[in-house]
Amino acid sequence: MRLIVENRFALFGLVALAMVTMLGIAYVIRPVNAVLGESEPGTIRPDHSVRVCPAPHEDADDAESSIRAFAPRVDRDDVGSLWAAPVLDGTDEDARDDEGSEDAEDAGDDGDTEGSEDGGDSEDGADEDGNEDADESAADGAGGPDGAGGAGGPDGAGDDGRTLGDELTEPGLLWNTDTGTQTDPVALHAEGALAAGLDAAQVTVSDDEVTEVRCLEASIGTWFALPGGNDPEDVAVDSLTAHLANPEDSRATVSVDVFTLEGPSYSSESRGIALAAGESTELDLTELVRNTAAIGVHVRTSTGRVGAALLAEHSSGATDWVPPTTDPGVEHVIPGALGGEGTRRLYVAAPGDEPAEVRVHVVGPEGSADEDAEADEGEDEGEPEQATGTVEDPLVIDVAPSASAWLTLETALGGEPGTVVVESDRPVVAGVLAEIEDSDGDVVETAYSAAVEPLAFPHDTTAVLANVPEDVETQLVLGAVDADVSMIATPIGAHGTQGDAVKITVGAGTTRAFGSEDDAWERPPGTDPEDAYAVRLELLEESAGPVYAARVLRSGEALSVVPVHPAPVRVELPVVRDSMVGIVP
Repeated sequence: MRLIVENRFALFGLVALAMVTMLGIAYVIRPVNAVLGESEPGTIRPDHSVRVCPAPHEDADDAESSIRAFAPRVDRDDVGSLWAAPVLDGTDEDARDDEGSEDAEDAGDDGDTEGSEDGGDSEDGADEDGNEDADESAADGAGGPDGAGGAGGPDGAGDDGRTLGDELTEPGLLWNTDTGTQTDPVALHAEGALAAGLDAAQVTVSDDEVTEVRCLEASIGTWFALPGGNDPEDVAVDSLTAHLANPEDSRATVSVDVFTLEGPSYSSESRGIALAAGESTELDLTELVRNTAAIGVHVRTSTGRVGAALLAEHSSGATDWVPPTTDPGVEHVIPGALGGEGTRRLYVAAPGDEPAEVRVHVVGPEGSADEDAEADEGEDEGEPEQATGTVEDPLVIDVAPSASAWLTLETALGGEPGTVVVESDRPVVAGVLAEIEDSDGDVVETAYSAAVEPLAFPHDTTAVLANVPEDVETQLVLGAVDADVSMIATPIGAHGTQGDAVKITVGAGTTRAFGSEDDAWERPPGTDPEDAYAVRLELLEESAGPVYAARVLRSGEALSVVPVHPAPVRVELPVVRDSMVGIVP
C-alpha cells in the first residue's frame, strides 16, 4: 500500500488492470452476435399446444356434432399425448356445483373417476355427504402433466376432472370425440409430437344445416369483420354472440371492442370480463351492433389468453360461426368468396386513428375477369363508369378512423368463386359474407370467410383438413395470387391409413375450385363410408409462390366456409436483440 502511495505510476497501473478486467468480462458475456446484437434466426418443433372449440350451437334432434384433430408423424419414434376437457361456464355456479357433485358421487360408486386439479375440492369435486371414497378417488386422479385444472393432463383435465374422448399418444392418427350433447367449450391439450403440425375442427351437420368452426389457439387478441344489425337491403345479423373460454391455468381479463360505421361501440358488460382458470362465458353483442351495417370486432385480453369464437344469426334465420381474420395490416387475401347468385360483400374495419383508403380486386377463374369487365362495359353504357374490381381497375373504399365500411363484390366476382385481395394505406381487418339464395330469390344460407396466412415456403408448407365428415361434399377454393402453385392432397383414415395422393395445380393469378366428383381425392382404403377422415395438404417445391385456401362443406342447400390455415411442423423462432426488452414478447 505504501509502495502504491509513493509510486505515482502504481495507481495508474491499477486503473489499467481494472479496465482490462472489465473488458475481458464484457467480451465473455458479449451478445450472441457481436456486430448486430441479435441472435441468429432458427426453427423449433412445437411441443405444447392448447386449442379451444366452442360448444355446438345446433340443438336439433337430428344434429350430429364432432371434433376431430390430426397431427402428422414426422419421425418413427414420435410420441406425445392429446386429450380434451370441457371449459365450464363460469357464470353458472349451479351447473359447476352439480357437475362436481355428480362426478364425486360417480367416484364413490365406481372408484375410478378422475379428480379435479386439487385432488377433490370440497365444493366442486366431493360428494355433498362427505363421501371419503370420493375424496380419495379424486385425490388419486388429480394433476396430470401440469397439475392444473385449466391445462392439466388427461387424469386431471378440466375443473370437474372430466375428459372427452380417448387420450391419443401416437401422431399420424385421427383423434375424434362426439360433442352433440356438449354444452360447454372444449379445450384440446397436445404435448410432444402431437403438438407439431396439429389442427382441429368441429363440424355440426343436421338435415338443413352444416357448420364448421376451427378450434383456435388461445391468444391475447382475435379479430373479426362482418355485417352489423341494420342494413337497408336486410344484409344484417339479428343476433351476435361472443363465446369466450380460458383454457389456461391462470386468470384472464377480456374486453371486446366493436368498430361500427360511426365509430367505436362498447358497454360496461364488454369491458374487463374476468375468467378464472378453466372457465368460459358467452357475451351478447347484439345491442352494440344493432344500428350499423358493418362491424369489426376485436376480442383482447389485458391478462392471460382466451379462445374466442363469434356466432352470428342472420336476418334470414341462418346461423354460422364467423372465422377470425388476420391482425390489422396493409395487405390481406381472403380465399373462399363463393360464386353463384346472391349478395356478396366485403367488410373492412380500420382500428387506427387515421382514415384508410382501401383498394380491392378479385382473382377469379382464368379469363373470367376480362369477360366480366367487357360485359360491364356493354351493360353500363351511358352510365357513370365504375371500377371492375380487377388489378388494373380496383374497387376503392374509404374507411373512417376507428370505424368500418363495406362494398359489394357481385360484379367483381361475376358469379364465379374468387379470391379477394385487399390493399390499404393504413392497417385494416377484412372479411367476406356470401348470402345463398334459392330459386325464388330468398336467402336460405350464409357463409363467412376471412383473411388468412398462405401456404408458403420455407416453413408454412402444410395444412390439415382435420374433419372431413361423411355424407357431406368437401371442396377446396384455392387462390394463386402471384405465381403458379402445385400441391398434393393426401386423405388419411382414422387409423393412419393413407389414400392415393392427388396433385392440384393452380395457375398464376387465378382461383380454382377443387373437389368436384371428377377430380376429388378418394376415401382412404379400409375406411367405413360412415366414418370421417382427414386430408393433409402439402405445397410442392416446384411451386413458384404461395397459395391461399378455403374449405367449403355442402349438404343440399346448406354450406359452410372456413379458411385453411397453415399447420407447420416447425415454427420460426423470433430474433432476440441485445436490449433491455429482449425478453418481452
